[in-house]
Amino acid sequence: MTASTRTQHNSLTPQSVARAIGGKVVRGNRVVAHAPGHKKGAPEISITVDPSAPRGILVNCFSGEDPVAIKDWVLRQCGEPDFAPNPRSDEPTAHMGILKSKDTPKPFYDAHLIRQGYSCTAEYDYTTPDGEILFQVLRYEHAVEPKTFLQRQPDGNGGWHSGRGSPVLYRLHELAENVDDPVFIVEGEKDADRLASFGYLATTVPNGSWPDDVSVLAGRKVFVLADNDDAGDKKAEAAVVRLQGTAIVKRVDLPGLPPKGDVSNWLDAGHSTEELEALSLAAAPIAANDNKPTPTIISSAELVSGFIPPDYFIDGVAQKGFVYSMTGATGTGKTAVLLLIARLAAEGGELAGRGIEKGRVVYLAGENPDDVTMRWIGMAHETGFDVYEIDVHFIRDRFSVPDALAAIHGQVDALGGADLIVVDTSAAFFQGTDENGNTELGKHARDLRMLTTLPGRPCVIVACHPTKNATSDNLLPRGGGAFIAEVDGNLTLAKSDGSVKLHWQGKHRGPDFEPITLELKTITAPSLVDSKGRPIPTVMAQALSASDARGMAAAARRDEDDALLQIEANPKVSLTSLADALGWKRPDGSAHKDRARRATEKLRRDKLASYEGRRWKVTPAGFDALGDIRAERHREQQAGEFVSRAREKSAVRNRPWGAHEPEED
Repeated sequence: MTASTRTQHNSLTPQSVARAIGGKVVRGNRVVAHAPGHKKGAPEISITVDPSAPRGILVNCFSGEDPVAIKDWVLRQCGEPDFAPNPRSDEPTAHMGILKSKDTPKPFYDAHLIRQGYSCTAEYDYTTPDGEILFQVLRYEHAVEPKTFLQRQPDGNGGWHSGRGSPVLYRLHELAENVDDPVFIVEGEKDADRLASFGYLATTVPNGSWPDDVSVLAGRKVFVLADNDDAGDKKAEAAVVRLQGTAIVKRVDLPGLPPKGDVSNWLDAGHSTEELEALSLAAAPIAANDNKPTPTIISSAELVSGFIPPDYFIDGVAQKGFVYSMTGATGTGKTAVLLLIARLAAEGGELAGRGIEKGRVVYLAGENPDDVTMRWIGMAHETGFDVYEIDVHFIRDRFSVPDALAAIHGQVDALGGADLIVVDTSAAFFQGTDENGNTELGKHARDLRMLTTLPGRPCVIVACHPTKNATSDNLLPRGGGAFIAEVDGNLTLAKSDGSVKLHWQGKHRGPDFEPITLELKTITAPSLVDSKGRPIPTVMAQALSASDARGMAAAARRDEDDALLQIEANPKVSLTSLADALGWKRPDGSAHKDRARRATEKLRRDKLASYEGRRWKVTPAGFDALGDIRAERHREQQAGEFVSRAREKSAVRNRPWGAHEPEED
């Protein structure tokens, strides 16, 4: 090596090398760091910064990787060209920084770890499908230092070489022997062995390196269990991506994992394998998130033979085993409607002519259990059901659905199963940090889907608040598309013509259905009083027949017409004055301001009138509507006069011959 070649590396210092590769400086000019792909345990590489060495550094590698490749990586991280050994050099090979030739296997060596106080605690065999050992991963643990790993492969003479060949799946021979069973994918061999001890098929890959051949997993159900840290998340996503198009992939994020926790920690904390199975089966397939299964041509016979008829809980609206959001703005009666459905389910009734399967209901009243209690008492008084006998059960607490699933499963099983689960509301059971964040709300929806796995395969309906600034024609739950993607339908509640319409927006699995019209009714009950004995009004919902809905819509339209006529006549009219002028009174005789408010708000939504500077203003569209209103009222008046005249003529024609009024004395 020439002097000019050596001097060009004087810019490499221990500090600059450490910064470039994320290592640390120890003992002057020596830097230690993790090798690429390694993040835990003792450092796997040692670099000595020496201007007299080829390219200015000497590299030692203890993890089995090729030191030439590691030296290239260090140089690239430092902004230097790759290292090219000079075969004509007369200098000792030690000065080239090479401790292992790429072509010459190196005997396995772990004395450096043993000297540091590490001990080998496990040997994990990676085999052929027939069970022949290809290589091993060795686990080393220390009393105070993080764990670390080495790899070795048979040398053919009863000994071992460092490193390994091409990666394969862990426990491959078991996967090959049981080709139809589902498989758990975990981050490490320890977790795979732990699950195997319970009789499950489980696998992982060495050092995060996926093999080219994963055909042994083709067509299987695969559950990817993610560790609770950034590295675990990335490795789980890598597994999902690698297996897309090969297997039916579900990612399972175990609830309640501590930071850096894994499935072994989760089981050690008292969770059961039954809970693990329930979580895994309830997880949504990654097909909802761009999984691309291999397309398969099937015959007409295969198509029709695989048809499973829908099992409706509410005829034509909601199916058993499905999860639905019910989204509506404040005041649209989400709780009242859900309590109505709960009562009809327990009694086996109909909702506007649509049958509801009779069955048991579990109502999660976490948002406002006191309000739910008052509405339930009022509804019982109004409709006559027995609160002590009806088969509806409540949970007043807020909780994490995944964490509590096993406990709820046991209680529901003890009841004899459930046919309907009501969640009131989604926000009350959300365990994330950003209630408007799509990613967290998508996971929350997947958590709620777990409730469909409870005994009885219940239909699950979740009351949801809409996204910010939502309008009646854009009622999507918070979380938007991410939440919608994970549910089977988004039922909606919107006010219309003095009533509430139950329909759907965004998504609904199954045929369309006509909107269901409901009325919100203010009620009281003898037992529903405050501490001073005063009645507490509450609200209940009731379904309307088609004729009742038409009548209510006509009455609401009449109110709007009357209000528009009053606004034109008196632009300064207040809600109280408007109600008085139209004779809209409450039972106690006071002006019905709410009725006036509903009518004027509808006029503003329809852009027939506006309110600015404490004055009403009729818009051009409003004046057009006034012309129609007056014409209609004129026709009504003429029709009324015609009917009156016809009645008078009929009375004269029907008078008996010779009849006369008796003379007065």
